[in-house]
Amino acid sequence: MKLDLFQEVVINRDFPADNLAKGDIAILNDYVTDRSGQEGCVLEIYTVAGDFVGVVTLPADSIEPLQASDRLSVRKLNKCLRL
Repeated sequence: MKLDLFQEVVINRDFPADNLAKGDIAILNDYVTDRSGQEGCVLEIYTVAGDFVGVVTLPADSIEPLQASDRLSVRKLNKCLRL
């Protein structure tokens, strides 16, 4: 099931090379397909204050919709995303 664009989503696993962790929240901007046919999603990442951090493309199965029962947590941004 494809999620609607331009909504907040949660990343469901760690991506250390991009400084992203399971539970991070992003904005879903687009879906893309690579040459091998794997579907990906383009995500915008922001700080809690709304400052733009970067854009990253991850596998489409690495995001989930936010749920009303989800709890937020905070972690420090210690380096920029690899863009």
